[in-house]
Amino acid sequence: MTNNAGSPTERLADDLFLIAHDDYSGKPLAAAILVNAALAGALLGELLFDGRITLARSHVYVSDDRAWREPVTDRVLGEMVRRGDGHPARSWLEFLAPRVREHVGDRLVSAGAVRRMTGRGLSLRMTVRWPGLDPNRVARPRVRLNAILERSEQPLDPRTATLAGLVRAAGLVRALLPTNRAIVLDRIAASRRLLPAELAELLNAVDATVASTALAVRR
Repeated sequence: MTNNAGSPTERLADDLFLIAHDDYSGKPLAAAILVNAALAGALLGELLFDGRITLARSHVYVSDDRAWREPVTDRVLGEMVRRGDGHPARSWLEFLAPRVREHVGDRLVSAGAVRRMTGRGLSLRMTVRWPGLDPNRVARPRVRLNAILERSEQPLDPRTATLAGLVRAAGLVRALLPTNRAIVLDRIAASRRLLPAELAELLNAVDATVASTALAVRR
């Protein structure tokens, strides 16, 4: 699957990362573990759009094992090649989630979009924040997606529909600051029904991972 959608400013996981973090404080705008699961899904989505993997019955297969000199996706693809084909997408989401924020965040640091700040709170645990360096740039994916979902009547292209589905899965719809949340949720649901099978399978796997993670946290 190749990405023929428009001209977004960032890669899929970059867009989701910027939507998921406050532009100024760099703090996550939803539960970090849910954001991580969705970010892992976004990385698999990048590999799908680039034609480097395929999904068949929610299992992952490498279709192009060449390195593209994009460190984050090259690292993920290298792991897939090393571990072999046929693992469930959900297994890859769970494998990638613990460190995905660091990998995507560092990619955006290298791109000059955010900076990495570390500190310790009252619990003395180390925390990492990702404040934006250019307010217009870091806000652009959120503003663009919200405008499309609220005002455009055209069907969403697959990339935008996938991003919207990931935003929904991570509990980030409120982060879009919609004037009518019901309209936004309806459009996300409608656009998801029109996605190609591979992308629909990916979002289903993300939803299952998010649900499992949320259940584990409540216990």
